[in-house]
Amino acid sequence: MKRRHFIGTVLAAGIPGARAASARVTRQTTTLQPCTFQRLPDTLAGMSLQQLRDDYRDRLFNRYLPFWDKGGYDKQLGGFMCELNDDGSVFSDEKYIWYQGRGIWVYSFLYNNFGRDPRFLKIAEKSKDFMVGHMYAGNGKWFEKVRRDGTVMEGGVGKVVYGWLFAAAGLCEFYKATRDQKVLALAKESIWSAVRAYDDPDYAHGDVTHIGVETPKKGLRFQGHSMVLIRILSQLLSYHDDPRLEKLQREQVKLVMNKFWNPEYGIVNECLQHDYSRIPGTEAHMFAGHSLETQWMIMVDALRTKDRVLFRKAKDRVRRLLEICWDYLFEGWADEDFFAVDTPEHRRGPTYEIKTMWAQCEVLVACMMILEYTGEVWAKEWYERARAFTLRTMPVEGHGVWRQAVDRRGKNIKREGISSKRKGNFHQPRMMMLNLLSLERMIANRDKCTPFP
Repeated sequence: MKRRHFIGTVLAAGIPGARAASARVTRQTTTLQPCTFQRLPDTLAGMSLQQLRDDYRDRLFNRYLPFWDKGGYDKQLGGFMCELNDDGSVFSDEKYIWYQGRGIWVYSFLYNNFGRDPRFLKIAEKSKDFMVGHMYAGNGKWFEKVRRDGTVMEGGVGKVVYGWLFAAAGLCEFYKATRDQKVLALAKESIWSAVRAYDDPDYAHGDVTHIGVETPKKGLRFQGHSMVLIRILSQLLSYHDDPRLEKLQREQVKLVMNKFWNPEYGIVNECLQHDYSRIPGTEAHMFAGHSLETQWMIMVDALRTKDRVLFRKAKDRVRRLLEICWDYLFEGWADEDFFAVDTPEHRRGPTYEIKTMWAQCEVLVACMMILEYTGEVWAKEWYERARAFTLRTMPVEGHGVWRQAVDRRGKNIKREGISSKRKGNFHQPRMMMLNLLSLERMIANRDKCTPFP
């Protein structure tokens, strides 16, 4: 991005990049006066919209998916093995529930949105059969890890409900493709089982002791749980009517927008007490990646429910979070811990030491969506800046699956607690697919914003 374009963006936001982290905020981005294109720009990221669309199609269909066919997808038994060498060969035969549900979602979404290629549906179906046949533990619960042949590994049923919800996400998208009522019933059972477990005061997921604050060990509420529920339900409710799930969705959106959101600092607290009150000592802390990701998912739901006010509020929050967490020295979005004030353990502002691939992808999804529906100039500028950083740092030469994370200067780095062999089968293809669909609509609209429903 040209420097003069970037300066214009920051000044228009009313949130100077160098000072935003230190100020307590009483009035948020609702006061912004957006600058919008009269017609969508002819170019984006240095290409015409048609060229950018073709670039993503090439990256997805000619680079990313062929790599996954080398070993990540188990052609014999179904399912996904995500610990791979850079040449695509299998490093470990572990099959993890997160990546089974996510993989089923990816290939079902490919089938539903990109030509209904029966090969994609076959991969999704075979993986669904493996997951249900070997990883379902009954009563809506799922085993966390199995071997390639389905043998349950140590740990048994997952204690954290993310895996149950990702299984449900894959089943929901597969149901859209097939209208198999048994699949829908299992998806719903998994959703409600996860909700019941999460609502139990004894539910133990984690805490935020890494920021120097002691928190309860059980019963905490996490934005990430609401995030996954919101995304699953937004998609399912767009093609399936269920008043009870609709009520759950409305509750989760309100929790993110009104409870997790902290108006004192203009950030989102990732972790709250069981009654959704703030945890003393954590009020100024944010896990930035989930915060921005959740806001674009709420924008999608606002489109579904035709709620312009909600869309604008989530859109403005995306802008604020993007601007206060950007690394203005080395580029890239600092998507881990953010501190609104100085503490004895941490300086105020973003934590720059690691920048994850998945979170850079979420920035690209959010900015493309905002450009498509609003034509706001800042969304184009930030999209181009984020895409340039992502393409400069995340791709690995020789194959289409990007690295997990980089350090502040853009060099490869291992994520703590995650195997260096782990390859991502979700965030990268999801970003490319959602960007492709946006670009197709923008091209079809002949340089005009996609109309709000």
